[in-house]
Amino acid sequence: MNDLSNGLCFEVENLGIIRSGEFTQKPLTVFCGPNNSGKTWAMYSLYYFYRLLHEVAEVDRHSSGNRNPGTISLKRFNEHMSTSLDELFNTSLKELNSATFRLKVADSDWQRIVDRAESATRAFLMPAERNGLHLFFRELRARRTHLLHRASREEIDFPKLLSDVIHSRYALPIADYIDWLNDLPARQKLKREDFHDHALLLGRKLIGGTYRVGARGSSIRFRPYRSKRNGAGTDFMGLHVASSMVKSLFGLWFYLENQASRGSTLMIDEPELNIHPANQREIARLLARLVNAGLNIVISTHSDYIVREFNSLIMLSQEQGEKLRKKHKYDRDEILNPEQVSAYLYDDQTITPFEITSEDGIYATTFDEVISDINTTNDDIYYSLQEQGDVQSGD
Repeated sequence: MNDLSNGLCFEVENLGIIRSGEFTQKPLTVFCGPNNSGKTWAMYSLYYFYRLLHEVAEVDRHSSGNRNPGTISLKRFNEHMSTSLDELFNTSLKELNSATFRLKVADSDWQRIVDRAESATRAFLMPAERNGLHLFFRELRARRTHLLHRASREEIDFPKLLSDVIHSRYALPIADYIDWLNDLPARQKLKREDFHDHALLLGRKLIGGTYRVGARGSSIRFRPYRSKRNGAGTDFMGLHVASSMVKSLFGLWFYLENQASRGSTLMIDEPELNIHPANQREIARLLARLVNAGLNIVISTHSDYIVREFNSLIMLSQEQGEKLRKKHKYDRDEILNPEQVSAYLYDDQTITPFEITSEDGIYATTFDEVISDINTTNDDIYYSLQEQGDVQSGD
């Protein structure tokens, strides 16, 4: 899955609030829309697709050389993906009645997709709940350990308790993220260098510091680059006393510093979480750099600042954009070709593609309508009050 320039198309029906629609994943894929419109449902389903795909690819590799190849057919894969969505969302089949999520490709392309699915390219998803998870994942682990220890000494239905303790009460991407946090020390030992420079850039441009993970995963700490008020250097502090932005971006930093590889898919639910508008622009530029460095990015966002910054990066791809690039201090590796990008509006129970051109970028009307409405309302309030004040002063 190293090249999504042509895109993978997915069809959605009766998934949560989404009645029907489809989207194509490209190197940069953007989901926009109001709250409760199905963006996260679609993102989680895409994550599940990659999880299942790698299971199929693993079976296929172990079956190589056998007379009967291990790859299941595309039809069977799609059927299994749709009928097991209850496992993804950790809910009942009744709540997902007739829900489907399908990969739309020709049967002749299916084997090629399986063959190119490598373990290193599994999708990584940062959920919107990440701030709390960064703080409490150790407590969740300790609570499970305490319950199991207590059960070993008391007359408790141990099999029932074990089943309850092991069974996650979260959707699969959140449960996987908790497991990932608990496995940080091991992942540090398998450190990759592919995106080390981007992790440094994140520390310099956005968080203004660096993180440190305890050897046994017992702590996540942060040290700002800035000096104390007395001019002395700062020490590492517990993540719980760092800013909300620092908490929000830890997972991204660790992933880039230790795990990311070319061809992987990075998924972020609300990358703007707890981030000032100026830094929302910076994170858009960082995401563009990651796309150009070989990561596939999928985001769900409510941020007009991020989308508008993507628009600038797309418009600067025009031949005449070089002088403007230098004028506004953009780097070449931040520029986005419109063919690299897909963007979708989730609203009214459907998925609608946004038009993307080098002249306009992403034509995201959902934000324009809200901005126009708030400007009109603000102007009406301001000028009406000014007129009333002028009348009163005239009296």
